[in-house]
Amino acid sequence: MATKILLCDAPDGLAVLQYALLRSGADLEVEGAPDGFRAVELAGRLQPEVAVCEIDLEGLSGTELVRRILATSPGTKLLCWTAVASAGSAAQMLGAGATGYLLKEDGPDDVVRAVAAVARGVGVVLSPKVARLLAERFAESLRRDQELEESLAEATGRLDALQAAKAEFLANVSHELRTPVTVAKGIAYVLRNRDVPEPERGEFLQQLEASLDKLMGIVDEILTIAELDRGTLTLNVQEVDLAPLLRHLAEEAARRYPQHRIEHQVPDPLTALADPARISEVVRQLLDNACRYSPPHETVSLRARVLDEGVLVTVTDHGLGMAREVLSRAFDEPFSTGERVLRKERAGVGLGLHLARQLVVQHGGVMWADPLPSGGTRVSFCIPADRGQRVTAPPLFAPDVPAEPGTRA
Repeated sequence: MATKILLCDAPDGLAVLQYALLRSGADLEVEGAPDGFRAVELAGRLQPEVAVCEIDLEGLSGTELVRRILATSPGTKLLCWTAVASAGSAAQMLGAGATGYLLKEDGPDDVVRAVAAVARGVGVVLSPKVARLLAERFAESLRRDQELEESLAEATGRLDALQAAKAEFLANVSHELRTPVTVAKGIAYVLRNRDVPEPERGEFLQQLEASLDKLMGIVDEILTIAELDRGTLTLNVQEVDLAPLLRHLAEEAARRYPQHRIEHQVPDPLTALADPARISEVVRQLLDNACRYSPPHETVSLRARVLDEGVLVTVTDHGLGMAREVLSRAFDEPFSTGERVLRKERAGVGLGLHLARQLVVQHGGVMWADPLPSGGTRVSFCIPADRGQRVTAPPLFAPDVPAEPGTRA
């Protein structure tokens, strides 16, 4: 019994296929259709064993043509015969139900062999070139899946680390908040005794004020980080001489940490575009961090200079030092305290370096840090001196400020 074959192609393609099938000598009953709609009509009437279709015809074509023919004649094995050498197109056609995908560049004899193969019940038939393209696409898909799995694992690891850091942050906050609150409660209890001598009362009040200032500082840090994360932080940027501000901050640090030598070297004037209050927060964070890292009687230096890129400010300590990966994490993650090198009582809340860096970025500047070979850490930032400028990378020439003797605060 003759095998019924349906062909669908432009007239030239039909002629080539019909001649090749006729020349094969097989017992075939062949019908041709010059467009997709005619092919669907013939498929419903003939119920062919095999259909060979060009998928790139005008009108009904592509996956829609494949689906309609197979819907009309479910038992038909459909072979795509096309000039479209695309792994994506082949995947779409096979996904729509096609049994094979052959290229016209391979010649009509491949179609004859494929017709005989699918009529005998062979599975999917592919052009060698298409098979190679599909294999390459599959390999690429596997590679992307592997990369996605690795990225997902990395993201999961970062998320776990962040969750752990947040838990540590909450523990640190509890500790840092409890200390000034406990001190304030104790002082309040003592001051209820009216027999406390006036000089002692004054000392207690100073301690109470210091505890409340520390408490307010912690709360302000947390609120500022929240504003930065929400994108609602606004700066009062103006042209300002940073020299007196930096000297005042050095003197303030010297009073707060009398066991350290605080040196400053700041030229006059030191003009920059800055929000004085926010830049004060930055420098205060850096000085506080440097003093907490440094052993007693070590020197902490604050230096500044004017570069072509803008104003450079550097804070250097001579403490235990921090590894570059710890510094990077402290800059990038708001809950990192550098616990690898800090004792618990020195760790603080864990917002300092991250907060300082974010405020510098808001000024259009850049902050970076360098562990020193002899021990200690140098943290620097550069902000633009002129309106409309941005500093996107550390200046090419940004070593420590020249070796003139600094002023001790």
